[in-house]
Amino acid sequence: MNALVRTCWFAVFTLSEYLRSGRIVVEVLATAAAYYLFFRRWTMPMTPEYFFSTAGLLMLGLTVYTGSTILALGDRAVGYVTLARRLGRGPYLLGLYLAVLAVSWSVYGAICLLIALTNPIGGLGFVGWVLGTIPLLLNLALLAAFLTLLTPIVLPAPWRLAVLALVALAFSGNLIGGATLSSLPAPVAVALDVTRTILSTPMLPAFTGYAISVSRDYNGASAAVPLAQLFLVIGLLALAVYSFAKREIVFSA
Repeated sequence: MNALVRTCWFAVFTLSEYLRSGRIVVEVLATAAAYYLFFRRWTMPMTPEYFFSTAGLLMLGLTVYTGSTILALGDRAVGYVTLARRLGRGPYLLGLYLAVLAVSWSVYGAICLLIALTNPIGGLGFVGWVLGTIPLLLNLALLAAFLTLLTPIVLPAPWRLAVLALVALAFSGNLIGGATLSSLPAPVAVALDVTRTILSTPMLPAFTGYAISVSRDYNGASAAVPLAQLFLVIGLLALAVYSFAKREIVFSA
């Protein structure tokens, strides 16, 4: 319980520092620009499919910025003082993560509020909005957890490059496929295809969650996708906390 309280208080402290520094202006301007460009009233009301598909992609991009900026605040020499006050490494890292999540989810909430007040989505009730929002928010949590794992205070540069290389290999189907794949020796082609399948499997909850957010269809096995997203978030955070606890802390500045 004490660790949870310390984590929450550090998240609040990080958020206050983020607001005080003025970096939140980027999110405010991005919210206004996104609303003006994609969600303001046109000749016809927007469809739920358009809203969730567009909002999902926009929020992923904005979460990358927010996560990189807030996690960079944690990679400062002042972090030594914070850790020395018995905060602990786990609460320190999770506090940064919660701050990222709070900003990202708040931006999404602001966009939804603006749309509800000025340009309601045709045929979308509160229940439909909740069904589409749950997997969308979980995808933002997934991306924030992945960014937390890749922050320099958690993984050294060689390991970060290795993780990114594995992710690139999982997405290499469009680059290495068709004629290129058939030109490779059969054992190499089979090994590459199997490797890509294995590496892309952990990403299925994210992709399926995006599809469910757009369709809001929870029939069959789709009902278990948000649970899979949640477990993947927990797994990434557990790996990040474990890695952070095992390495020597060297803040950048």
